[in-house]
Amino acid sequence: MERKMNSEMFVLRSVACLSIALLHALYRVYDDGNISWVESVGLLLTFGTPVFVFISQFVLSFAYPNEIPARFWEKRIKYILFPYFFFGTLYAGLKGLELSSSDGIPLLQALWYYLWRHLLIGDFHGYFILIIFQFYALFLWFQTYAKRLNPRNVLIVSFLINVIYLGFFNFTTPADTAAAHYFWDKMYWIFAPGWIFYFTVAYYLGRNELWFREKLKKFRIAVYTLPVLTGALVLFVNSQGWITAHSSKRIDMLLFALSMILLLFSVASKMKKVPRVLEWSSRYSFGIYLLHPLLLAIFVKLPASFGLQNLGLFSVLLQFVGCVVGSALIMNLANRIPGGAYVFGRIGVRINLSKPPKSLDKPITPNIGNAN
Repeated sequence: MERKMNSEMFVLRSVACLSIALLHALYRVYDDGNISWVESVGLLLTFGTPVFVFISQFVLSFAYPNEIPARFWEKRIKYILFPYFFFGTLYAGLKGLELSSSDGIPLLQALWYYLWRHLLIGDFHGYFILIIFQFYALFLWFQTYAKRLNPRNVLIVSFLINVIYLGFFNFTTPADTAAAHYFWDKMYWIFAPGWIFYFTVAYYLGRNELWFREKLKKFRIAVYTLPVLTGALVLFVNSQGWITAHSSKRIDMLLFALSMILLLFSVASKMKKVPRVLEWSSRYSFGIYLLHPLLLAIFVKLPASFGLQNLGLFSVLLQFVGCVVGSALIMNLANRIPGGAYVFGRIGVRINLSKPPKSLDKPITPNIGNAN
């Protein structure tokens, strides 16, 4: 079975990956966003996670509009789920070691405290992988039954589900129990209703890609204006304290993230060739996504003479470049070792935008939002 590639997804994936790495570098230097401008910039940078959800489904529906890829689950389990388990265990071990040394808790007890949370309910930055696996299953269902459904109705219903779900957790308070507070704080993130509209939009746009391109050209003024308006809305809502969550799991971020997707796709469609740095970071996006928090944590422990923590925006730049390049180097080395791709994921294929998208016999590497 041949698979088509969509050039624009390389740009979207790269920008989404780099935005998340920049967000975390910014928060490392500026103490998790305690300064107003840092909070504002950081909030807007969270659009990267919804973009990944969009990409993961767009590439599937674009490449396989009427069929299901061969060995669908096998490849995703080997190159996406296996790394999820490895990094979930790794980060649980590091947190457990820190908790044991600081509070005197037995190491195995501290490790278990984090391990089951990481692996079962995605209580670390790898939670995104649990989300896309839900949508992989939904994609298979859509491939079988979507022809019976009216796309407009599906989009309306999914939008309402998404808004109601996020609104419930944005505007209500949990019961006074530890479990309820935990669910309201982060666990609701991992369930499909919080991201369902990104999935349905991506599913139908991927299947109707030529129509999508024409609409972007026709409404290009709106495409370039919407990110400014929706971004301003997010900042205004945040400044008023109407929604207190500083993450992508907000109702207003739903509009901003989608407007950014349209803008990025439109800009990328005009490129004759993807800039080399964007192609490179797209190919290594999975490793960057999983590894960059570890490198940022290491940077904080370095002596002040390195300038990675006390030089303001220059420190942000150093940490950003360091975590991106370092993550890619580690992933590259791991892929040279037999079985290393099962731990860090596979490096993505190259693409040349000077030529039109073509079908490939070779499977596309399943980095973030990209598995065949």
